[in-house]
Amino acid sequence: MMKYDLLLINGTIITVDDENRVIPDGYIAVKNQCIAAIGEMKELQGVSDAERVMDMQGHAILPGLIDAHGHGGHCLIRTLGEHYDAQWDAMAEHIYYFCVDEDFWYNEAMLAASERIKFGTTTAVSMIGSTPRVDSIEAVEANLAGSAEVGIRQFSGIGFADGPWPKTARQYKKDGSFVDVKVSLEDAAAVTEASVKELRGKYPRATAIVAPGRMGRRPEMNDEENIFQNKAMARIAGDYGVPLHTHAFGGDVKFMHETSPEVLTPAISLSHSTGYSDEEMDILKETGAFVIHGPTTYSNVMGHCKVVEMLERGINLAVVTDGTAPDRSYDLWRDMKNVQLLQRYRKKDNGFIPCGLALRLVTIEPAKLLGIDHMTGSLEVGKKADIITVNVMQPHLAPFKVMPIQRLVYHAMGQDVDNVIIEGEIVMENRVLTRIDESKMFAEAEKSFDLMLQRLGRKDVLENPNLYSLNQYE
Repeated sequence: MMKYDLLLINGTIITVDDENRVIPDGYIAVKNQCIAAIGEMKELQGVSDAERVMDMQGHAILPGLIDAHGHGGHCLIRTLGEHYDAQWDAMAEHIYYFCVDEDFWYNEAMLAASERIKFGTTTAVSMIGSTPRVDSIEAVEANLAGSAEVGIRQFSGIGFADGPWPKTARQYKKDGSFVDVKVSLEDAAAVTEASVKELRGKYPRATAIVAPGRMGRRPEMNDEENIFQNKAMARIAGDYGVPLHTHAFGGDVKFMHETSPEVLTPAISLSHSTGYSDEEMDILKETGAFVIHGPTTYSNVMGHCKVVEMLERGINLAVVTDGTAPDRSYDLWRDMKNVQLLQRYRKKDNGFIPCGLALRLVTIEPAKLLGIDHMTGSLEVGKKADIITVNVMQPHLAPFKVMPIQRLVYHAMGQDVDNVIIEGEIVMENRVLTRIDESKMFAEAEKSFDLMLQRLGRKDVLENPNLYSLNQYE
């Protein structure tokens, strides 16, 4: 009889497999980082034949959530300048290009990975910056290193930033001195390729991917420059076999399809995706490109992503947080509810985006997007043991034995996740991170935040004069 490394017993297992099985009283056994067995408790033999047994009575057991879009750096600038409206992106780029150092990226990455894990996210994607910091590989490497320290599976993206070009980036030395360097489009392409080439597999469960700020027809560029950027990013991603991840809006898909159709494949994921025409949605369906929808993003406030129409067409789609600045968090449970609420409001129908589908949009569907659905996204024998447990013995989830998926999607919050396992390793137990000293992490993050503010030298980012007005942008 096999001796398991870890055995979870007596839990309600929600598999999110092809059959969407729910096992009311089940077990999961882990061996060599993978799920070795899964089934009903009455089938289990040899509980004592495990190195560690966790009794999950009163718990739901699910696959780890997958947050396929966020921004490295944002945990240390969230809420700053939230009253700026259209000027917020310019503030964020200035901070990321002139006010931060390698320690900032490392400490922020630890904070972001910790927040995500505590909300039950086991796989995460982060574009490094608001649009990428791309003068050197240091920022993306520090993000990968900090993420790996906490234990999350991390994809950190770098690529062309939004224009205009050339850019100026301030590079700080350890003694606090700095040099300003000019970055051209050609420089940015070289740094992107070097990052992907040098950082693949360097850190456990963490890798660099290609993630330009936008693809398609950027308004500040001419068509020739846009085509160059689109083709360059797709070429690097293809050469190194990594995902291609970006922002896109109405008109971008049509432009790419007409000028560089090789860009649009199932390996590309397009965040926000507001303003698409019927023609563009048909192109997405034909090419298999993925749409990433953040229901609580600024872009979705100003426009809207046609989520229901895309799903009805069979377009690949995942729900993400786009965390965390200026006004969001990494709580995917909240975004499961928000995608339901907003699409039901749009369609004036309370049946859209049922709970089972909402759960799949933050588990197996983003796993497909990242090309890792063979190893995670559902609880199945042979897949990596990416497992979360939710304490359901709480008033807002009881009684849990009926309609468990609805109880979780409608009523659970990220704080209800109490155990997180990634590749068989317990990285959070009873809501305590096991790999790091959280108090030390908070102290280091605060030091980086204070130094960034000192370098920025602007009190206006902290003071919203319209905090109690009807419209904070007045």
